[in-house]
Order: sequence, then C-alpha cells, then structure tokens
Amino acid sequence: MKIRVRLHATLRPYLPSLTEGNLLEVELPAGATAGDVARALGIPEGFAGVAFSGGEKREMHDALQPGEELDLFPPLAGG
Repeated sequence: MKIRVRLHATLRPYLPSLTEGNLLEVELPAGATAGDVARALGIPEGFAGVAFSGGEKREMHDALQPGEELDLFPPLAGG
C-alpha cells in the first residue's frame, strides 16, 4: 500500500535524496503502522514521536490505510 508522508522539524534529514519539499510516497505492506513508516525511512527508534493523519493524532502502533497521508514529528515537549 502507498502512504504519503511528511517529515517535520529534525526529521527532515531522513527524507530520501531528490525529494522535493517534505512530502514523499512510501510503499509498505498492508497493515503497516506509523512506526513502520519511520523505520522504512531509517528514522531511529524514538526519533519520530508524534504522528497525525487527517488532522487526528495517531499512535505509532496504529495501522494505516492505503492512500493515507501521515505527518511525522519528533517528540514534542513544552511547558
């Protein structure tokens, strides 16, 4: 299945070379998760901490649907 992915902030260096902007398409097996997307892009465990799809927060272990658009962010902290 194909997932469109945007990498934000400190995750941008994990974009494959020749990627225009911060959006790319990743081919994964059915049932793949946001964590699988991060691993497929070579993002180390824990570096991608927040995922959103369709304006909704997703857990890294949530299964994705074909054609979904996923935004990945590093862990966020604030106060």
